[in-house]
Amino acid sequence: MKIRYILLAAALALLAGCRAEEPVGTTSVSPEPSPTASEPVSAPPEELTPEKLLAQQPIDETHDAFLVNTGGKLGTLLVTAEKGERIPESELGDFAVTLSVWNPRDMEAPLQTMETEVEDWCFGCHETVDANFDGHMDFSVLYFMGNQPNYWYLWVWDEEAAQFAEVPEYTEISSPRCNPETEVIDGWARNSGAGDGTTTFHRWEDGKLVCVRRIETWWWEPEDTILTEEELTVFLYGIKVEDRIDGELAQVYYKEFPPGEDFFDERAKWEHLDYHGEN
Repeated sequence: MKIRYILLAAALALLAGCRAEEPVGTTSVSPEPSPTASEPVSAPPEELTPEKLLAQQPIDETHDAFLVNTGGKLGTLLVTAEKGERIPESELGDFAVTLSVWNPRDMEAPLQTMETEVEDWCFGCHETVDANFDGHMDFSVLYFMGNQPNYWYLWVWDEEAAQFAEVPEYTEISSPRCNPETEVIDGWARNSGAGDGTTTFHRWEDGKLVCVRRIETWWWEPEDTILTEEELTVFLYGIKVEDRIDGELAQVYYKEFPPGEDFFDERAKWEHLDYHGEN
């Protein structure tokens, strides 16, 4: 009986030892940590709208910024202006200006950069306008301003090239006004308080801006001064009209007015482009 108990105890000890050993050919796997609510979740970067991007731009005495909705594939673009140093040889106090055009969806580099110059007090004056009446918005920048005459640079949007193109002829138009109904750009440069000056009318021909009519009026030219019997100085009025003929401006009307008459009614007639004088 004692021998039977001894054998049973030995068998139980051997069995316990086998369970404690790691099975051959197996590896232990650590459980994956479960995510916790405290871990931050990264959000995608916010895509700035053109309006929000514009609000981030500095606008002060040396910086300007504005939006131009081209109406094309690139949509609304951002234009920034930076005022540089004064140009030493300038007689009008002109300053160098750098204009940059940006695509708000890709601000790595500007689409184009233009170097120009403006009078000191003109910096920051700009307009957006469809100047060539093609349905795409353009922009202009003021570069000279006198007592009344004021002159602008113009860049029109070229949808095919996907950039703005400068229009040099626009710089010759004082106080330009673009009329989408007639597709005419008229301008007015006053000479004096007497109401005399130069009126111009421009149209687009084969993609180029050309002057189709120019009306010049004047008063008190020294050679026109006459003396009456009372020896009082009388100032004569005059008007000259030029029309575009065979690609060039040619005089089509000229008149000097005697004392007591003026040019205002006659000028008003010629301001209608379908008027070509009395038959």
